[in-house]
Amino acid sequence: MPWSGPLTPSGRSALVPDGPWTYVMDAVAVHARGDASRIEKVLPDGLKPLGDLWFYVSDIISFSPSSEEMNYLSPGLLQYMEAAVFVKVEFKGKIYAFCPFMYVDNDVSLLRGIVFGFPKKMAQIEVTRFHDLFEAKKYGGVAYRSGYNLFRVTVEPSKREERLPFEGFGSWLLRRYLKPIELDEFVEFVPEITYGKVLSGEGSLEVGGGFNDELEYLRPEEILGGYIYSLRLKAKEIRVLGR
Repeated sequence: MPWSGPLTPSGRSALVPDGPWTYVMDAVAVHARGDASRIEKVLPDGLKPLGDLWFYVSDIISFSPSSEEMNYLSPGLLQYMEAAVFVKVEFKGKIYAFCPFMYVDNDVSLLRGIVFGFPKKMAQIEVTRFHDLFEAKKYGGVAYRSGYNLFRVTVEPSKREERLPFEGFGSWLLRRYLKPIELDEFVEFVPEITYGKVLSGEGSLEVGGGFNDELEYLRPEEILGGYIYSLRLKAKEIRVLGR
């Protein structure tokens, strides 16, 4: 069964077809530290910020065995840009990566993410493309929404790495919230990741925001590093932690 309407007997008109979904991405990211007392202002009650921030902008291809034909009949439906920030938090004695803001430029990804509990909004997103025959000295990504700059990341890679420090943030903690149907629950998303290229180097981060996007509370106090990477991602496990 598809994950959403429009519902027709064939299922072909659904905005989000059936999963399981796998994602491959090229991303430009900055690892930073912010003021925990300010970060707390954009977190749900019960989450303790530990200061670490992970901002990224990425080019993503998603695919599912139940909708394989979409990748060649309408590839634009499953390919999109994404920009997000994760915060390292403590919740009930365990470390998690919590996502307070996430942006995409595709309606399939928007609704699919909301089903999981990702706080997605639509935005204009750009990122330096990766290619085996193209080597840039610097890579960057930027996201805009409603006429204002959300954030910009820039990375000058210089060193190969095996993994990302983002792994130290733990599995992902999501809040699935839909007030009209009284749905409010914490969800743990355990990612399964296979790395391709991972490079580290100097990074810079500009955080803006606007009246409908309170990103100013996540402005960095210290840049810990910049990264460009390719990876394959799928959900190893998804479970509800509490309502």
